[in-house]
Amino acid sequence: MNTPLADDVEMVRQSLAKLLAIADRLDARNLQTVQALEAASVAIDRGVSRLDAGGEHFAQSALGVIDHQARQGVTQAATEALASFRQQLQQSADIAHSAARAMDEQRHGLTTARRTLVWNGLLALLLGSLLAAGGAAWVAHRSMQELAQAHFGQNILQATQRGTITRCGDALCVKVGKKPRRYGEAGQYVLLQE
Repeated sequence: MNTPLADDVEMVRQSLAKLLAIADRLDARNLQTVQALEAASVAIDRGVSRLDAGGEHFAQSALGVIDHQARQGVTQAATEALASFRQQLQQSADIAHSAARAMDEQRHGLTTARRTLVWNGLLALLLGSLLAAGGAAWVAHRSMQELAQAHFGQNILQATQRGTITRCGDALCVKVGKKPRRYGEAGQYVLLQE
């Protein structure tokens, strides 16, 4: 039969196991999200490089066909357009990197929180175990005291049944024999005759 304290310890243990499972799932999801963001960031960087190379090729082809003034106008417009587009792509890549770093920081925070929960759970289990051990020791001590009191009462009953302790009017009398034996450091006790 379980005691309420043992049931509480088991309930805390089960709660800790559930919390650890939730923390592990969150950690795995955060890691997957960070990896996906990093992969997207790499893909964006590659796209920027390809677009940059394609833009330069376009600009060179246009310069070969158009005369000198037209080349300067197209080159200037293409460079501005590519610079604007490159800047937007770079901002997108920076945002993706920033999001990946934030997710990594959250994963680190969750890991720290999980460790804290584990330590708190272990501390709670330790305190519960100490309380259970202390309670058991107190119950055992109390039972031993009650047993000793019951044994003393049984000795009194047996002495009364043998006639060693009896009533002499309103007072109790004890049979000590003709030569009473003494007990104690100063002989302050007289042993009853059996």
